[in-house]
Amino acid sequence: MTAEPTPEATVPTDPQARLEAALPAALERLRATPGAYAALWCGSAARGEGNAHSDLDFHVLVSGDDRWRANYVVDGVPVEALHNPLRKVRAMFAAGQGDTITMYAEGRPVWPHPDLDALIAEARALYAAGPDPRPLGQQARFRLVEEVMDARALAAAGDPLHVLVACRAAGLAVEALFGARGWWKVKAQRWLDTLAERDRQAAHDLRAVLTAPDASARQAALEALTVRVTGDLTYHEGGSDPVPVP
Repeated sequence: MTAEPTPEATVPTDPQARLEAALPAALERLRATPGAYAALWCGSAARGEGNAHSDLDFHVLVSGDDRWRANYVVDGVPVEALHNPLRKVRAMFAAGQGDTITMYAEGRPVWPHPDLDALIAEARALYAAGPDPRPLGQQARFRLVEEVMDARALAAAGDPLHVLVACRAAGLAVEALFGARGWWKVKAQRWLDTLAERDRQAAHDLRAVLTAPDASARQAALEALTVRVTGDLTYHEGGSDPVPVP
């Protein structure tokens, strides 16, 4: 009697489904890590927003005194796992590390443990409270205005490098805006969506910088975005304190 052929496993074509299909194999590898005892799935895939270029991101709790990062591939999916003792995660929370707080606040426990539950609760409380506003300092303001003026000169000259410099300046402006408003930092991929929720005009200006068909429109949008955090585009007096030369 001829045995029926075993059907080959099908690989999901939907990016999010493909990432979720690789989750058990990734978790098996995490569980085999010496000292590991809990894991949090975080990042875009954990939020259900995975795309064809996403990876699987994990925060892993470990016993002992060491911390490390591991990168590998399971079922064709790249994996990044950050391993930390409990006290190190709490130290990062205390230091106001927004990326770590956000990941624990938004992540999904896939290897539960009471320590992990406690960290998630702490992170969610910190995330809801938000960071203290971080006003733009004199040197950071000077650098931002200088970048905008450099972009203005390139726009006036019709230089194609205007696209690069304007986008770089816009990045500085957005980061400064997040700080001044007391918002947690997010990856650049989430800037437009986050701004659309919190400052629709800033979102409009940033989108215009990225999509304007000509340098004049791009520059106008950049300057409008920048003024939202600097107040104007004038140079202010300032400088750093003297430091001894070794």
